[in-house]
Formats: sequence, structure tokens, C-alpha cells
Amino acid sequence: MLVGLTVFNAILGMRGEAKAEASLAALASSMKSIARVRRDGQAIEVNAEELVPGDIVLMEAGNRVPADGRLFVTANVEIEEAALTGESVASPKDTATIAKADAPLGDRHCMAYMNTSVTRGRAEMIVTTTGMGTEMGNIADMLNKTEADKTPLQKQLDRLTVIIASLAGLAFIIMIVLGIVNGQPLEAVFIAGVALAISAIPTGLPAVVTTMYSMGTRALAAQGAIVKRLPSVETLGSVSAICSDKTGTLTLNKMTAREFTIPGQNRFSVTGEGYGTQGTMTLASGVAGLQPGRKTPYPTAPKASC
Repeated sequence: MLVGLTVFNAILGMRGEAKAEASLAALASSMKSIARVRRDGQAIEVNAEELVPGDIVLMEAGNRVPADGRLFVTANVEIEEAALTGESVASPKDTATIAKADAPLGDRHCMAYMNTSVTRGRAEMIVTTTGMGTEMGNIADMLNKTEADKTPLQKQLDRLTVIIASLAGLAFIIMIVLGIVNGQPLEAVFIAGVALAISAIPTGLPAVVTTMYSMGTRALAAQGAIVKRLPSVETLGSVSAICSDKTGTLTLNKMTAREFTIPGQNRFSVTGEGYGTQGTMTLASGVAGLQPGRKTPYPTAPKASC
């Protein structure tokens, strides 16, 4: 029975993670990057995976940079490099040589990096690095070497396992001692003690946990989220706050105040989008004399007079 439960638990886990792997593989295959290169004097399109150092890549606004390379032709080029530098503003590019060998990524205006986006202009570059040798590849390599911590539920189960195993071991020892004191055969007492210790271990717990993980994975999949590892479901459920410090990471450079409070006085809700001046401030709660729900248009700056 123990062997059967163990095999069943392993099958459940492998089946759930196999489905997630297949979904990720299908998603990756549908997002192939196409690069426009010049080979033998002709401009052709190839898969970005086929690029090699020395290829000449042609880029224009809207293209994604397929590899790391040195720009040698630029025309009003700007490339968005927020994934590497954290700057939400696109970086202007040129062909000038960088004098400092240790210049940070944000200051290397003659270089373009894999998976960044061309937001303006036209450029040509010669590929210098592909794959894991790129700056993005270095980031991926560091992430792969990072040791993943256990989820809160796994830590709780580890503590529970230690407690149960300790109690089962203590019960086993007490039963052996009592059996020998009462003159029972050691073999019979030992078998009974082992049976008691095994019965104290909840063999169905791993199967129950895996089943709950699978249910959470299906619920997230219904919302369009793909979970690669089953324990990640529980980790997401334990998140109470997400912190982001960069405009452009989770927004479109249009952060808008939705609510503000005057300490001890009033709290207002704000409507409107981005940098527009259209919207209202609604009193949500406040001191006596002001009616909650009252809408006030945005104040306008006084016009300058000559």
C-alpha cells in the first residue's frame, strides 16, 4: 500500500509539471523571433536562433534586437533597455567609440543588446555575441544558479514531519522497552513497534498536497497563467504585497494618483488617466461640513499675464 501511494503521488506531480512544461514549450515556439540580416549582399529574414557572430542585422522602429552587437550605421535610433538598465526612457544610440572599457551598460551608446526594443529610427549592427553569452544570457545564467528557497507550506510540512517522526520514534522505543520488561519476544515486539511507527505517518498527505497544487494550477490556467512548478501555486497564494520601484516596469510611464489623504481631515478619490487634466476629485470621507461623494473638478493654474 505504501508503495502504491508513493507511486500515485509521483505520477500526480510528474503529470502536472509535464503539462506546465508542454504549455511553456508551446508558448515559446509560438513566439519565435525573426531577424532581418544581410548575407551575400541581400537582405533576408532568418530565425534569431540562426544568427552567428559577424552577421549584419538590419533594424528599424518596432523591431526587437535579436543578439548583442556593435552599431555601425544609425539614423535617429533609440532603443528601450529597461530590462537591463531599469531606465524607462529609451536610450539614444550612435556609432561613436566608447573610450572607457568599463563603461556601464546604460552608457554604451554604440551597442545594442538582445531582447531590447527599437523604439525609433533605423540601424545596422554587426553581431558580436549570441545565446548565453549575451547580457540577457548572463542574467539567465545567474538566475539558474540561484538556489530556490522552500515555500512556506513546504517549511511547515518539514516541521510537521520532524514532529511526527520524533513522536513515532519515541513510541517505538517505549513499546520495545515495555515489551521486553513484560517478557514478550523481541521479534514480536519489534514488528509491532514498526507497525505502530508506520501507522503514525500520514501516508496520504503527499497525495493530498499534490492534488491541491494541481487544483490551484488549473484555477490559474483558467485565468491565463502558466505555472511551471506546482509549489509555485502556494507561493503565489502567500504573497501579501508586491513592491515595484520603477515607472515603466508595471505601468506605461503614466502613473496616476487614485487616492490621497489629508491626515486627520479628508480623503479624496481621483479619476482621470495619465497626464491629462480631465477628471474629478471625489470626497470619500472627511470632517463635518463636507459631504462625502461631492465631486470637484481639477483646479486649473492661473493664466500668466503679460
